[in-house]
Amino acid sequence: MFNLTLFRAVFYQSRIPQLISSIDLTMVQFNPAFCEFVGYSPDELEKLSMEAISHPDDMAADAQLFKELLERKRDEYQLEKRYIHKSGEIKTGVLTVSKIHEQLTGEEYLLGQVLDITEKKHMENALKYREKKYRLLAEHSSDIIMLHKVDFSCLYISPSVKTVLGYQPEEMIEKSPLELIHPDDLIELRKQQICDHIEETKLITYRCRKKDGSFIWIESTVKALVCTETGEVKEIVTVSRDIEQRMATQNRLRKSEKLAVVGQMAAAVAHEIRNPLTPIKGFMQLLNTEQEMNPVYLKIVLDELQRVEAIISEFLTMAKPHTKKLRIVFVDQLVKQVIQLLQPEAKLEQKGLYLVVDQPILSIMGDSNSLTQVFLNIIQNALESLSKWGQVQIRVSADSTGVTVEIEDNGCGIPKDRLSKLGEPFYSTKERGTGLGLMTCYRIIEAHQGRIDIDSEEGDGTTVTIWLPYKTEKVNNPTCL
Repeated sequence: MFNLTLFRAVFYQSRIPQLISSIDLTMVQFNPAFCEFVGYSPDELEKLSMEAISHPDDMAADAQLFKELLERKRDEYQLEKRYIHKSGEIKTGVLTVSKIHEQLTGEEYLLGQVLDITEKKHMENALKYREKKYRLLAEHSSDIIMLHKVDFSCLYISPSVKTVLGYQPEEMIEKSPLELIHPDDLIELRKQQICDHIEETKLITYRCRKKDGSFIWIESTVKALVCTETGEVKEIVTVSRDIEQRMATQNRLRKSEKLAVVGQMAAAVAHEIRNPLTPIKGFMQLLNTEQEMNPVYLKIVLDELQRVEAIISEFLTMAKPHTKKLRIVFVDQLVKQVIQLLQPEAKLEQKGLYLVVDQPILSIMGDSNSLTQVFLNIIQNALESLSKWGQVQIRVSADSTGVTVEIEDNGCGIPKDRLSKLGEPFYSTKERGTGLGLMTCYRIIEAHQGRIDIDSEEGDGTTVTIWLPYKTEKVNNPTCL
C-alpha cells in the first residue's frame, strides 16, 4: 500500500494507536498499538467494519466530519470518540483524521491517530460523581457548608443558610462571614488568634447576625485545604450549625444547678445551725423554769453558741472573697510553726507528731496565712483521727518543679465510698464537722496552682499529699469559691 521504509517503521513502532486507509476505505492497515487499544488482532480487524468497534452514540458525529473531509470542506478533523474493546470495555480516545498526499504517485490516503484518554475519562467521571454526591449532600444538609478563600470571603455556601440565617446563598458570595459575627465574639476570636492559625482544624462558638438583625448562637468547624505540593493553604471549609436551642438548654441547666446548690447550701447551713440551737433552747427553758443561774447550763449554752459562731465563720470564710499578696514562703518553716502550735495538745493526748525535712527547701511564692490555715486544718484532722499512742508524720521534700508536704497518720482511715465526697461543703467524716474547712483547703491550694491528693484505707490510716509549685502566676481569692 505504501513503500516508504521510514514511514512504515514509524507507523508500526509508534505507541500511539494509528490506522491508514485509502480514501474509499477499501484498504485499511492498523498498527500494533491500535490492535492493542481495541483488543483485536490484525486479522480480526480486517474482518470488522469501523462501525463494529465504534460506540453507536459517536458514529453520527464521526460520519458527518468524515463526509466534510471527503468533500474537501476540511483537511482534517478531531473528536472525542468511544471504542468498544473486544472484552466489552468502553475505551475513549481523541481521534484525529487527516489526509496524506503521496507526491510520487499523487494518491491520497487517510491517517487516523487515537490518543488514549480512557484513564483520564475514568478519573474525570469519578471526580464528577464525587462532586455531584458532595454537592447533593451539601445542598440537602441542615448545616451551613461554606467554601472560602484564604481571606474568608465566600466562594460557595449551601442553601441551608436561608433556613438558618435568612440570607439567600447568592447574597453571601464574595462576602466575609466575619462581618456577621457579634462584635464581642469577634474580639474574643481575634484574641484567640482563631483566624491566624487556620492550618489547624478548629471548633468555634459565636453569635451570628441573621438577616432580620437578631443574633443566634452558631458552632463552626473550620478546616483549611492545604496544597500537598507547596503546603500552602488554598481554601477554607467551614461547617456551621445552629446551637441556639442547645445554648438555651445549657443556660436553663446552669440556672437550675445554681438554684440546686443554693438550696443544698441553705438546707445544710440550716441543719448545722439547728443542731446547737436545740440544746441552747432547751437549757434556756430550764434556766427560765428553775428561776436561778445554773453554771453547768450556762457553760453548755456558751459552748453551743461558740459552735454556731464557728459554723458561721467557716461559711463566711468560704463565701467572702479575700485577695492576698504573694510573698516568699519557706514551706518547711511554715510547717514547723504549725507543728509547734499543735505539739502541746498532741503530747497531752499522748499522740506523736513528727516532722522530717529531706533537704533544704527552696522558697515558693504564696500567701503564708492561707497556707498556714491549710496545714493547721489538715494536721488537726490527722490528730483527731488517731487513738491513744497514734502518730502523725509530716515529710517535706522538693524536686525541680515544687515542694511536696506529705501528712501521714495511722488513724482510723476513711472508707472508699466517702473519699470521693471529701471537699464538698457540709460533708465531713467527723461527728460535729461541717466539711467547710477541707473545702477551703482545696480552694487555697488550687489558687496557688497546686493540688491535694488523699489516699486512705479504712482502719489503716490516711495520707494527704500537698504539692505547691515554685512559680505561681497569681493567687486570686485563695479562700473563696
